[in-house]
Amino acid sequence: MAINYPTSLDVFTNPGGTNLLTSPDHAQQHSDINDAVEALEAKVAIGATVLGTYTAYTPTWAGLTVGDGTQVSTYCRVNNFVHYQGVLTFGSTTSITNSGALLSLPITAGSNFATSTITFGTITYRDASGGFIVSGTATPSSGVLLLRAENATSTYSQPQFINSTVPFTWAVSDQILWNLYYQAA
Repeated sequence: MAINYPTSLDVFTNPGGTNLLTSPDHAQQHSDINDAVEALEAKVAIGATVLGTYTAYTPTWAGLTVGDGTQVSTYCRVNNFVHYQGVLTFGSTTSITNSGALLSLPITAGSNFATSTITFGTITYRDASGGFIVSGTATPSSGVLLLRAENATSTYSQPQFINSTVPFTWAVSDQILWNLYYQAA
């Protein structure tokens, strides 16, 4: 029997205690099980991760020019779960427009998660010269993420789009760090 996995599940015949080694064929039974285990190993992969591995990804930005800044990000997909993490460190020519910054996704989000009412994880904004951090959120909009910082000017914090002066005036060595998770399409 040829195995069906990973496109569909296999159906194996379990021999009973009174079955002869020819019903089902003993050698064929071993062959089928060996093929299935090899297919599982190929799907699960090898190495330090059990399922999936992290892949480097260079995000694209709208409203933000990386310039001579540096960015490192990776993502891992396990079935429809995506974990996406990264850091952008500002250089002297990195800039954000006053219209805000949008971050690309390595894998398209599922349609149930394509509205701006869902948070994809955490964003941290680090002011290198001031020595403080500001928390933020990332919410989806038309295939990209809107980056917001928490603004505590009222009784309750309110998310505000980041720009050239929000959450602080950006300078060399300031950072945007993200740790996001979502369901893939």
